[in-house]
Amino acid sequence: MTANRRFDVIVIGAGPAGSRTAAQIARGGRRVLLLEKRPRVGYPVRCAEAVGPREDVERYLPLDDLLVSSPINGFLIVSPDGTRFQREMPGIGFVVDRELFDRRLAEAAVSAGAELRTGHQATGLIREGFRVLGARVKDLATGSEYDERAEVTVGADGVESLSPRWAGLKKSIRPDEIFACAEELIEGIDLAGAFIEFHLGRSFAPGGYAWVFPKGTGRANVGVGINPLQADGKTAVDYLNAFLASRAPGGTRTRLVIGGCSVARGLGALAADGFVAVGEAANQNNPFSGGGIVNALEAADMAASAILSALGRGSASANDLAAYTREWRRTVGKSNEAFYHAARIFYALPDEEMSRMARELSRVPGLFDEKGVKPIAMVRALVAARPRFLVQFAGNWLGGKTRRRDR
Repeated sequence: MTANRRFDVIVIGAGPAGSRTAAQIARGGRRVLLLEKRPRVGYPVRCAEAVGPREDVERYLPLDDLLVSSPINGFLIVSPDGTRFQREMPGIGFVVDRELFDRRLAEAAVSAGAELRTGHQATGLIREGFRVLGARVKDLATGSEYDERAEVTVGADGVESLSPRWAGLKKSIRPDEIFACAEELIEGIDLAGAFIEFHLGRSFAPGGYAWVFPKGTGRANVGVGINPLQADGKTAVDYLNAFLASRAPGGTRTRLVIGGCSVARGLGALAADGFVAVGEAANQNNPFSGGGIVNALEAADMAASAILSALGRGSASANDLAAYTREWRRTVGKSNEAFYHAARIFYALPDEEMSRMARELSRVPGLFDEKGVKPIAMVRALVAARPRFLVQFAGNWLGGKTRRRDR
């Protein structure tokens, strides 16, 4: 056991994954330190804010009118050739006030007994051989540095995460494993009801998609996520400007958000000796859409359960924590694997073929359920529509398997 420690668990990052993990472990009677490098939890917002369904989210946090900016009652997909496919699906999700959502999750962790320190950044891990014994921390207000030790350290530091790399669980994200994103909150935009929109094609979003997510009457998050390797030297902001000129020419821009979103394959292992990774830091968001709020919350519960069990046995080795990896792979990770392969094929298609594929997919029975696209059904539909994709899927799977072993 680690000597001279005040905490059983240190959690790096107070986003949804980190705060939920901290709350669950604190509820289990353990002493938890939650570190957040920003001075204010949830700010600035770097998220398109669509999530759901509502009942899935309410398993983790009670929702009220302040948290819900708009319901989502369906979706609209616009193909590169302009073909529109719309489906009404009441209750499929909602657009959340992400800053308040993150703050509420952090408050829940504090209420459960966790200690939250904002403006404190983990700058490294304390290690003894291969075992992680805690974190080196910097107080960004004073510049002072100090060590905090714990039996388990949780890396929940998001898309820019360093902690899983320090722990040896992953390498740097490649350019083709990330959406470069830009988004504006637009006032005065025409919306077709409480529908989220996805716009495909290289003119607006090469290697990804553009979106319109409603935030109430005449307000919406409008953004693009692009593959930088397909962008012809342009930035995400360049593509966003072009999309806004087309979709919301008379709208007022009120909040620009620039960032990135991981669409990488899942990690080979989620735990090392004394360390686990969770949320976007662990590549757990959906590789097709980039969305990851519910995934992060689900992973947090899995990670917390494994950590509490390991601490109860008096050991936090990689083997003791491996139940978390197994549970993730059996459930959400399995879906993410299918979405990863579908994304690698679909977003690389030329516009003409992408339009054909979108039309064919829209006619596939059983492709959608109450939560959206069913990943295995999508893979099967892609292969059925274009049998040659089977070879590409196999190549992606084998190549990705090798890369994941090397992480």
